[in-house]
Amino acid sequence: MSQQSWWGAQWLVHRARGDVWAHTGPPGTEVGAAVLRAETERLAHILRCYGIGPGSTVALHGTPSFTQLWSLFALWSLDAQVVLLEPRLGKAEREALLELSAPQFVITFGGPRGREDVFAGECEVLVRRRSGGRPARTGHCLVQFSSGTTGRPKAVGRTGQSLRVELDRLEALAGMPLAGERVAVLGPPAHSFFLVAGVLHALRAGACVVFPSTQAPDALAEAASRSHVVIGGPPHFAALAHADERFRLPDLRLAVSGGDVLDGETAGAFARRYGVLVGQGYGTTETGILATDLSGGAGPGAVGTPVAGVRTRIVGGVLHVHLPDSPYVFEESDEGLSGGEGWMSTQDLVALDPATGVLRLRGRQSGPRRFEQYGVDPLRVESVLRAHRDVTDAVVLGADALDVLVACGDGLTRTDLGAWCHRFLGPSAASLRYRLVPELPRTASGKVLRDRDRLHGRGWFPCPAAPRPAGKERDERGEGRRRGVHT
Repeated sequence: MSQQSWWGAQWLVHRARGDVWAHTGPPGTEVGAAVLRAETERLAHILRCYGIGPGSTVALHGTPSFTQLWSLFALWSLDAQVVLLEPRLGKAEREALLELSAPQFVITFGGPRGREDVFAGECEVLVRRRSGGRPARTGHCLVQFSSGTTGRPKAVGRTGQSLRVELDRLEALAGMPLAGERVAVLGPPAHSFFLVAGVLHALRAGACVVFPSTQAPDALAEAASRSHVVIGGPPHFAALAHADERFRLPDLRLAVSGGDVLDGETAGAFARRYGVLVGQGYGTTETGILATDLSGGAGPGAVGTPVAGVRTRIVGGVLHVHLPDSPYVFEESDEGLSGGEGWMSTQDLVALDPATGVLRLRGRQSGPRRFEQYGVDPLRVESVLRAHRDVTDAVVLGADALDVLVACGDGLTRTDLGAWCHRFLGPSAASLRYRLVPELPRTASGKVLRDRDRLHGRGWFPCPAAPRPAGKERDERGEGRRRGVHT
């Protein structure tokens, strides 16, 4: 397949030579549309010489960079299947995912120790043929891995058609970036949300993408200060809300958060400082964008209304989405699609406002029992705990017992937390069990890990959902410690 015929080729071809496609770092580091086309064509020629062509499978990993994006577009122009790996993956996790996906080639950026906290312009590229690699068995052009917050990561495939459909849905939303605007994409383009809603939408719309040079607060604020639209995740908006006072966002008209839950404190601090509410973009790796509240008018906790063309239903308080085909590349069956009818559980607990159609996120389903059986709303519990001045973060885990991991200093005890939650939640707080930790365990993408089995495997729990011994009270401060966990 030539560059002139791949599913996104026209977005490169139709931009005027003088258009600025993207830039990073200080002003003056712009990359024009002509450079984008030339570099994509050059890399396509080089990769073709390695034997990469239609049906080849290629994994990309390393430092986020223009080179990474040019390589991605070049591989799509060659009709290769791209396995896009999270830049923060450690060696063991990366090798496990490569073993599962078995690509024929691995392309790394920025050398063997590429940094995930920077965005480079051009960087070193290493192309390596991988023994035992398999050609593509499906027609997916992109393979990514789900975050694995509530289970093992799954390989998720997207076709060119499914990406175009998602981009059509984004384009139809009022307020999305327009031609000539500058869009700060603060997260790595290996993430589905930042790649599609940020990079690809801007490319298609004729907008200019602004990448922060690093993930340091000043670099994030500098990129946002030159942009009309900011697309980021909760940590990015927290950094912007508390950035140095010299930074202003004079042209900002839209801010959209995705990838994880944005807490009310961060949303409020950002709005008070910059005068713009943070909107929401909600979706999954399997489906792409599902619901939006771009204006932020529905408030924290709301993920908005389903976008046109998306079919959803709520079963037992859990949001399900209909998919025409299984997105799981290496599964032999439609695992995760209920009853063979194409309905996929997002494992997100939601409530529907019948008057407005707005979906409000309540938490994550992380066990066989429903949270209603405990009489608590997980996100409400987490919000109450974060409001405590000595708590930095918290996550509720549900299964046979309801545990709460609480990241805090050394001054708190379970008794303190129990009294605090009872004050705001009433008797329902009695069902909570608190585990005090220095920081919350996270996936490679930075999301809080909510799966008990994976937490057990990492040593955070002595056994999954271990019941407390009857008639015995464990010491609040030290007994049973493991990796800094207080039970």
